[in-house]
Amino acid sequence: MTAPARRRGTDLPDGLHSAFPTPVLVKRYGDEDDLNRQLLELVAAREATEASLGRSNVGGWHSSADLLDAREPAIIALRRRIAECVKPILLGSQHSSQAAERPMRITGWANVARDGAYNAVHNHTPAVFSGVYYVSVGDPAAEGSRDGLIEFVDPRPGPHGGPLPTHAFHAPLIVDPEPGMVLVFPGWLLHYVHPYRGRTPRVSIAFNLWLDRPPTAA
Repeated sequence: MTAPARRRGTDLPDGLHSAFPTPVLVKRYGDEDDLNRQLLELVAAREATEASLGRSNVGGWHSSADLLDAREPAIIALRRRIAECVKPILLGSQHSSQAAERPMRITGWANVARDGAYNAVHNHTPAVFSGVYYVSVGDPAAEGSRDGLIEFVDPRPGPHGGPLPTHAFHAPLIVDPEPGMVLVFPGWLLHYVHPYRGRTPRVSIAFNLWLDRPPTAA
């Protein structure tokens, strides 16, 4: 009996496939009111005593990246939720074998936006995965506006130019944040936040996931 030929490429059965997908995880908990109240108090206290780092946050406040190192119950609860969101997307990626060998490290910082503030186009390279947790989205935006929305940039160069039907493959990915929403995406994925318009501060906590090297055997 002749053995079947070994397949030399990706096994693609008949049907529609998504080539080169970019994973983006969205998680809503729905029980975040008390947690967000505590986080707002913690962020406000830090903003009152800590200068902004600037970075991609234009016109707003950016804390140092040690926010998730704090031992307050609200920070511990947030770290737990971030880890719950990050682990499935990490284990489902090509980093899964490394994730089993290397300790996971998460760093995070707060962003506070007031009227007119925005985040310029940026990514979080060389973090493996990055994300954001929304504590408060501020005042409601005007109907049809993109005020305060986070927009992800298609990483493929081809769909950005040329006539139709090329544009059919370049639908923008724009997310309307909600309090308690977690977004997780590859650290290299470019994104930005449209200018926020409102009096109530818009508060989010961004984070990066790193895989540290495994400890050297004694």
